[in-house]
Amino acid sequence: MQDKPQTIRELITIKSTLLRDVDKLGPAKASEELVELASLLSSLNAEIVEKHFILNQKKVELLQDAQSVAKAKLLSEATDEWHEWQIRLKQGEALLSLIQAVKYYLKSAEKEYKES
Repeated sequence: MQDKPQTIRELITIKSTLLRDVDKLGPAKASEELVELASLLSSLNAEIVEKHFILNQKKVELLQDAQSVAKAKLLSEATDEWHEWQIRLKQGEALLSLIQAVKYYLKSAEKEYKES
């Protein structure tokens, strides 16, 4: 039986947990993980665009009923569409931080290697 495909959110959580002990992984494995993180970011960005498009459609729908842009915007921020979009944005920020941390680790490891 085939396992259920993991969501990007689940994959980010797995990678984040794995990279908490980056010293145990070493530079070679950390470099591999960095490539995978970049790939995840690419996929996540595609999801962010899709979720934003869906949110904008919802805003148009709400605007027709609300008769006010401000009211439609406020109402849209209480929808599942807005929530899903915000989750993806925050995941993107976390993923970028993780990528930066791995890059920093790799630079430090390279410097340490050159000094020894």
